[in-house]
Parts: sequence; C-alpha cells; structure tokens
Amino acid sequence: MNERQRFLALFRGDAVDRPPLLEEGVREEVIEAWHAQGLPAGKTHLEVFGLTPHEIVGPDITFSEEYAGRIMSLSDREYGRAFCASRQRFAEDWPETVKWLENRSHIACIWAYRGMFQALGVGAWPTLRQALRALVKEPALVSARMEMYGEFCAAMLTMAMQDVIPDFIYLSEPISDNRSPLVSPGMYREFAVPALGRIIAAARAHGCGNILVSTYGNSAALLPLLLDAGVNMLWISEAAEAPELDYRNIRQKFGPRLGLIGGIPMSVLRSGPSGQMGERLRGVVCPLLQSGRYIPLAGGRVREDIPWPSYRAYREALAEAISGSCVSL
Repeated sequence: MNERQRFLALFRGDAVDRPPLLEEGVREEVIEAWHAQGLPAGKTHLEVFGLTPHEIVGPDITFSEEYAGRIMSLSDREYGRAFCASRQRFAEDWPETVKWLENRSHIACIWAYRGMFQALGVGAWPTLRQALRALVKEPALVSARMEMYGEFCAAMLTMAMQDVIPDFIYLSEPISDNRSPLVSPGMYREFAVPALGRIIAAARAHGCGNILVSTYGNSAALLPLLLDAGVNMLWISEAAEAPELDYRNIRQKFGPRLGLIGGIPMSVLRSGPSGQMGERLRGVVCPLLQSGRYIPLAGGRVREDIPWPSYRAYREALAEAISGSCVSL
C-alpha cells in the first residue's frame, strides 16, 4: 500500500496498515543547521524517516500585482479581469505535471481557494482596513465580490479537474489571529459560505469528495460553518495552543466525520528529547489514531528553534506511537 492509497483509504474510514507519513515542510536553512547538529551529511529528514511531502498543484488563483491595494475600489468589470478564469493561469509545464500525476503513488491536491481576505484584496494593514470597512459599510459590494470570487475559483477548479483528479481539495482560510477570526461568524456565513459552497460543489461534481480547509490562528468559531459548507477535513497550522483548538476536543465535538491532519502542539517538539516528549505526544495522538480519519503531524512549520535532536526524538516517538499498542488499525 503506497502513501496515496493509505491516504484515500484512511479518509474513507477503511483499515490501513498505518497513516501516511506526511511532513511539515522544513526550509532549506533549517536542514543546513540540522546537518551541523547530527543529521547525516547528504540526507534530509525525508530520507531518514521515509516521509512524504504532499504536492499542491493547479492554476494561479491570485490577482496580479497591478491590482494590489485597490481590489475593493475596482468596478465589477475590473474585478472580473483581476479574477478572470483562463487557461493562461496554468503554468507552461502543466501538461507535464498532468502526465507526472497520472500514476502517482504520493498525495496530491489542488489549491482551490485562498480565503475570504484574498477575494477582498487584503495584502497589508491598509487593505485589511479597506476590507473590514466594506464588510460593515458596503455589504452589498462584499457580497458581489465574494460571489464573483466563488464563481472564479469554481471555474478554475473545474478546468484543473478536467486534467487531474486530486486526492483532496485544498481550501486556505487565513482569517484569524490567535484569539478569534477577524470577522464574525454571521459575516462569514453571509459572505464566504456561499462562495465555498460553489467551489465544493464543483469538486464533488468532478469526483473529489475530500474537502480540506487549512486554517491559521484561532478559527474555532468558524468550524461549524465550514462543515455546513461541505468541508470534511481540517488542518490547523501556526496557531496558539488553546482548548478549542486541541484536536482531542475537536474530535469529541465533531466526531470522525471531520478528518484531521496535524494536531501535535509545537511545544511538544520544543520540550526536547526527553521522556516527557514521548508521553505528551502519545497523549495527543493515541486517542485520535484510535478514533480514525487522522494523520498525526506537528501543528506548524518546523523552524530553527527546533534542533535536530529534538526533531529526531519527535519523529521516533511518533513512529513508536503509530506502531505501538495504542493504535487500533
């Protein structure tokens, strides 16, 4: 059973020999530092632990730089040009990518949505102020923008899925700080959920039922709305540790219908290669593995503050938890 087969079976709720061994995404400068700390020369953490990156493919669904800073002031026609569905949004090597993915054994997804704030042109504080003001003062304009953005994303996803059936659809929603979303659940329901519904409907119409949302910060208040829209997988990254973001609590609240990736607090990795690391890690991942539809992974990017001995101890403890008696596979 290869990693793609494991992924698809796991999130169907089928028995697997083990969950896929995904990786967090480690920058080159971190790997260089690890080589000085004991990582064997010429090797990466991927090779040492047999990890598999997931591949994100598909078209560019961002607006071009010429529209930066003025998305909310565009006319409808101009907004339509900023987010124009076109084959030109695919890279020149897209045909080669399609061929490469035909008989893949690894996990691949299509990035189909970059978030409500992307649709409203947010790139820095001035544009964030513009978007937040429009949400309060010009709700009709925001509704029109989100409707057009949802149609654009659904059209681009349809084009991509005519060539590639992904293992999951990747929806990114960077809309929160470490306390809460920057918009109310009511606003999110009104403005974002209809756009997500169009995108998710396009994914399912073309044969992909795994719909993952990646959130950052504390988006717990939006989770019921995301599930109502059709999301059935969650990956929380770069968030502060809080009870409402603890995957064990999320699993208790929503059950295994919401598949989970991640969930291991970064403080576990930062605790160093000690017995406490293994005990804390098992306390998080064992109940989640037993309840199914879960891939254990650190809950954020691994950075320079985590030395190689700590990362190695984390991976060894995780492998032991996966293969040990705490797992019912």
